[in-house]
Amino acid sequence: MSVRESIDPKSSLWAWLAFDLWFYRTQRGLSLAQTAMIVQVTRGTVSNWEAGRLRPRDTYMKRLDEKWNTGGHFERLHMFACNGHDPDWYKQYLQYERAATNIEIYHGKTIPAVLQTEAYTRALVADSEHGIDVAKEIDARLKRQEILARDDPPYLWVLLDQEVLECAVGGPDVMREQLAYLVEVGRLPRVTIRIIPRSAGRHPGHDGAIQILRVSSREVAYVGAQLGGRLIEGGDETAALALRFAQIGAVALSKNDSRSWIEKTMRAYASDQLA
Repeated sequence: MSVRESIDPKSSLWAWLAFDLWFYRTQRGLSLAQTAMIVQVTRGTVSNWEAGRLRPRDTYMKRLDEKWNTGGHFERLHMFACNGHDPDWYKQYLQYERAATNIEIYHGKTIPAVLQTEAYTRALVADSEHGIDVAKEIDARLKRQEILARDDPPYLWVLLDQEVLECAVGGPDVMREQLAYLVEVGRLPRVTIRIIPRSAGRHPGHDGAIQILRVSSREVAYVGAQLGGRLIEGGDETAALALRFAQIGAVALSKNDSRSWIEKTMRAYASDQLA
């Protein structure tokens, strides 16, 4: 499957725009180079637009509308994509997560869903104020972890603040089990879990959770927010988040030192020092 074929036009307004750029071009029998001449960019730029790796400017969309006589279709779609929020972004995110070959996650408040134990998830969602079906949510989160059991699992890179380990979600017993699971999963050859000590002070991750996924040859990202998140499909924002993830990683402990820190915190729970 090519990068362009992996784009679902129903997944977001940006994906719809990328799909329509390809569809309208091929319906007219035009090559990438011919379309590039119309909008006065390079062939590679048009290819990146259609693959969702790069977001076009409205100026170029106006030129296409004028040349192809579309009645302003691309300009309007571009406007809505810039200003809109897709309420079904999470469904598309899960599809990307299942297809990803590389996943980078920073979580500053909780263990990410892909690494949660059942008891941790239960304790975490039981106090939710959003009317979550606890049993359904637990099943959904555990199902997401199946990607780690595949014959060819993705590379998983996780950065966690020290506070995540010390926040006693569900109490000491739940946390001991959760941290033991982190140690176990962290020994898998394609999993790296690193801890950011409190002594690192403020770092770029304090602005919110970040997840970056490589799907085929492109990257998509998720950023967290109080009442939901936002899916970002390629472009400059994804590149900026990748840089931010690297900056956070620069102040994290090594993989081995992080494992030792997790084990130390487990012992503290066992002695009720973090109860």
